[in-house]
Amino acid sequence: MIPTLLLFTIVPAIVVAALHYGFRRIVKPEDLIAHHDVAGFLIAVVGVIYAVVLGFVVITVWVSFDSAQRTADLEASDAAELFSLAGAFPEPSKSRLEHSIADYAFEVRDREWRMLASGSQDARARRLYLTAVEEIMLRPHKHTSLNDDVDRVPLEERALATLHDLSTHRRQRLIDADARLPAALYVALVVGAVFVLAFTFLFGVDKVVLQLTMTALITASMGLLLGVIVCLDGPYTGPLRVSPAAWTMIIENNNLQEYRTAR
Repeated sequence: MIPTLLLFTIVPAIVVAALHYGFRRIVKPEDLIAHHDVAGFLIAVVGVIYAVVLGFVVITVWVSFDSAQRTADLEASDAAELFSLAGAFPEPSKSRLEHSIADYAFEVRDREWRMLASGSQDARARRLYLTAVEEIMLRPHKHTSLNDDVDRVPLEERALATLHDLSTHRRQRLIDADARLPAALYVALVVGAVFVLAFTFLFGVDKVVLQLTMTALITASMGLLLGVIVCLDGPYTGPLRVSPAAWTMIIENNNLQEYRTAR
């Protein structure tokens, strides 16, 4: 992530400062001073509009990234809950569910996570998920509860509710893997940045180093935010990606390694 931010910050600043230096060799500062009032008003209008749009896009990609992370964490939590409920099932359902969930957790973390970068899902992870579905849904509902309290929700119903949540979060995770900002929006952001930076060329400052420094700083600020957008866009493909740490935690906390079947 840091190399990407540095790339978007330093390279544009150097390029724009070099272009501004070339512009100053053609147009003298004293030729621009007389137009500062008009140029200042126009850059204020254009700059505010661009800043609002840029800030809105940054917030949008951050919310999208955070939502994708929460969805992945909730799916891991659902898997842990389902594994816990599996322990209350009678044999052989108990063992089949525990093995399926343990294998599913490892498959998602170790294989499917990498495949999400291309927007695809792992076929074995899907089969393991469907195995758990069949094991719960095809089992006769005997209305057995987790304790002797008849007022408690039956075990099968609770397991089905948890399985439904896992299915929802899995489906949303796969959808999030394909989430991207429209290309037209990137074009608009780049063109808008060019317009704003072009206005900085219309101001004349006697000291060339001072003016080029200001231009470089403005460019670097805009490039930094554009770099943040690129890093957060595509939760599973960008430089900053959704973490599978929640899956590692449930694997370790529930000792799922002991229930993993040989492949």
